[in-house]
Amino acid sequence: MSDDEDFWGQAGLTQFQIVKCRVTAHRERFGVDVETVAPVEGVPAFIDFVLLREAGVQVTPADFPAVGTMLDAVTIDFMPWGELRLSARPSSIERARADSGS
Repeated sequence: MSDDEDFWGQAGLTQFQIVKCRVTAHRERFGVDVETVAPVEGVPAFIDFVLLREAGVQVTPADFPAVGTMLDAVTIDFMPWGELRLSARPSSIERARADSGS
């Protein structure tokens, strides 16, 4: 089993799965830390600032959702050190919905 498969298995999630998450912190200018609340609760993750809005839309820390905000997002991948990355772009969520048939 690869590290990547192990990360997914431990998290109880699959790649390109829609999740609901809560913003837990702002990581300076880089993006937001979140924690999943559904379908699996308690998985820490990160949304890079460029994945908070559609491509080409400038995002600054002033645009980051407030701590406590609930977001829909899509699982993208695990970084080599085990950090789960998500996308909150509406187009990513729409594509995941279309691919899953829901």
